[in-house]
Amino acid sequence: WWSDKHNKHHAHTNEMGVDGDMAVGPLLYTYAPDPSDDTVFRKLQPITFVPTFALLKWLWTFRSFQVGVEAIEEQRPQAKQEFYSLMLHFGLLLTFFPPAVWIPAFFFSGLLTALIVTPTHQNDTFFTQTQTDWVTAQFQSTRNAVLTNPFSTWIWGGMQYQLEHHLFPAMPRSKYPELRPLVQKFASENGLEYLESGEVDILKINWELYRDVAKADPILGAPHGEMTTVNDKLAV
Repeated sequence: WWSDKHNKHHAHTNEMGVDGDMAVGPLLYTYAPDPSDDTVFRKLQPITFVPTFALLKWLWTFRSFQVGVEAIEEQRPQAKQEFYSLMLHFGLLLTFFPPAVWIPAFFFSGLLTALIVTPTHQNDTFFTQTQTDWVTAQFQSTRNAVLTNPFSTWIWGGMQYQLEHHLFPAMPRSKYPELRPLVQKFASENGLEYLESGEVDILKINWELYRDVAKADPILGAPHGEMTTVNDKLAV
């Protein structure tokens, strides 16, 4: 399920109603929702977005078990083996690590993942329709982080080069620093803006998005969550 979600994110970055990374309600909203999808949490998100980020690992784990059960019910090939492997994985985790270790680790994992990957997209252009110029769409919807110290470089793990990652997702992250000037040259030659901000500024921009969306009025007909397929969206 995560691979399917992530592949759609790469192919249809920031497309409302298709990119699941934009559909983070009901606890957070990256754009003003339809009134039927709105909740009180949206007004609170400038304050609650950081603790909500910390729930990411828990939500992904829950979704993994949910998909595992659905796969068994639908009698998909090797569904039981996959589900038993998942249970074994978390069974070993609970056996060898006390709650005082794995519970904080889950919260920290979610927080760190969200603080690194979400600001690189959730601050710039969102699309209401499928983009025919995929490369231009990546430049418009992706912002790199400019890091200023070795600790930030280590903790970001190469994801500060988010644009390079989106343009060449199969390339090893160790090659991104060499790729960066080539992408910048391509942007300059083709009239594209190479978006990047410092590690603090990029988080500030992300917070400003949540603040502005919290103040916005609901929009009738706004995309609802994440569509199962792109064709579902186009058929609406």
